Amino acid sequence: MKTLLGRRVYAVMLLAYPKDFRSEYGSQMLQLLRDCERDAQTRIELIGLWIRTLFDLVSTVPDEHFQNLRKESFMNKLRTDLIALGGCVFLVALAFVLLSYGRSHEVTAILKFGFVLDAIATTGILGNLIAFALMQFTSIRPLKIAFWTFLLVCSVPALALLVLAGRDPKFQSFNVVIGYVVSFFFWYGLHWLWSHKVRPTPAT
Repeated sequence: MKTLLGRRVYAVMLLAYPKDFRSEYGSQMLQLLRDCERDAQTRIELIGLWIRTLFDLVSTVPDEHFQNLRKESFMNKLRTDLIALGGCVFLVALAFVLLSYGRSHEVTAILKFGFVLDAIATTGILGNLIAFALMQFTSIRPLKIAFWTFLLVCSVPALALLVLAGRDPKFQSFNVVIGYVVSFFFWYGLHWLWSHKVRPTPAT
């Protein structure tokens, strides 16, 4: 097959590889085949070249498709997580805007729940950044990460405020606790809803 026909056959065989792989290495593989054919001195060497070429194709095509699927799966997961993180950033910004507007315009309805908005905004920033990082670099279940992250992010500052400012008569301990409790259920609830939206559990 030391002919133009043989090279055309090999070019068709390369279609078995994933598109991205062909785009990056297809021309190099064709050039390598031409060089090896040119260096073949006998028919036996040429036959041996084609046997090695066919063996290499059969052994590497499944692996390349597997690697391609893993890459696509990672990119889809990363894209989904970035969308979720963007939504969390939007909600944090919205809480800050509402809180700022309520304070500057003295809107009673907003100020009445200001302690909740404040807790949601502050815990949302730190909690979602920590949860997002852990989801990318560990194999722990995302919901488990979200639960423990927001439990700590909400409980630690609440306890710290109670200890440091609890004796101040102007300090509204009950409102602070309620704000952080609501914040925990708000953020964990969103993570729970999102996980069931993008990774629904199979019916049994």
